[in-house]
Amino acid sequence: MPRGRAKSTGKTVKPAGVTFEEGVLDYLETLSEQEDRSRSWLINRMVKEHAARNGIDLSNLKPSMSHE
Repeated sequence: MPRGRAKSTGKTVKPAGVTFEEGVLDYLETLSEQEDRSRSWLINRMVKEHAARNGIDLSNLKPSMSHE
């Protein structure tokens, strides 16, 4: 799978640096290959699913002004 930023989805995105614990990055790489998706897509999906399980509607959250 080619690395780098995928074609735009039309959504507003912001890059963020993330440090992973041992084994997590390897798992993400394996899952990325299995599902033919980028690591970013997988992480976004996981966070959205976690929020939904906890009753949080991410579409109603206001963007953080401190990270611009």
